[in-house]
Amino acid sequence: MSTFRAKKSLGQNFLKDPYYLDKIVDSARITSHDLVLEIGPGLGHLTRVLAARAGRVLALELDERLIPLLRKDFAECRNVEIVQADALEYPYAGLSDKWKVVANLPYYLSTPIIQKLLNNRERFDTLTLMLQKEVADRIASPPGVKEYGYLSVLVQLYAEPHIEFLVPAGAFTPRPDVDSAVITLALRGSPAVSLRDEGSFLRVVKAAFSQRRKTLRNSLKQLDVSKEKMEAVLDRTGIDLGRRAETLNVEEFARLADFLLF
Repeated sequence: MSTFRAKKSLGQNFLKDPYYLDKIVDSARITSHDLVLEIGPGLGHLTRVLAARAGRVLALELDERLIPLLRKDFAECRNVEIVQADALEYPYAGLSDKWKVVANLPYYLSTPIIQKLLNNRERFDTLTLMLQKEVADRIASPPGVKEYGYLSVLVQLYAEPHIEFLVPAGAFTPRPDVDSAVITLALRGSPAVSLRDEGSFLRVVKAAFSQRRKTLRNSLKQLDVSKEKMEAVLDRTGIDLGRRAETLNVEEFARLADFLLF
């Protein structure tokens, strides 16, 4: 595969450095008992390390050019299955048992893929993801800082994020324009806070961050909540609508959503 040309349109940046490949698998805490779902095996370098440690590896690759090459390379690895599939369309609900996800996600698709995986979180124990450093920082960010946003709240509702280590741009071929980070999301058995309706909660969070420089009073107007209810928010929830979205933690967003939309 040495002459394979990466497609910029697919966000292909291949990691070959054995030091970082081992660190990713170490971070995912892979054992011979684990079922591993790899998204975007690319040239198969990480797949090879996973195959040596995991009980089974299911690798989803979108690029049809890579499928015959990968299947040839892993023909003798009985615990590896290569499937041509779009990670945004794959039927994760059909997976049996619990899996660990390990993925080098294309930067431009990282957020929708994370959302898709979280929507199927009952199938997974952990997600160990290599992302653009900026995205990893946003996911792990606490309230009160500029990186904190919708993605932070979404992930922290369903998982406990931990940034494992940074990967410099020079470790990839072709070299990306930014550094990367590996982050592990440990899926929670239940959401971090009790919610009356998860969809309503996410509607409120999305609206709140849609105009993040504005106060909650202004950004939440799009929810079409009555003026009387908006005026009662402080008394009923203890949340001042003069605050901005990035100052609210997950529990406060839950209180706000449960009051506004019910």
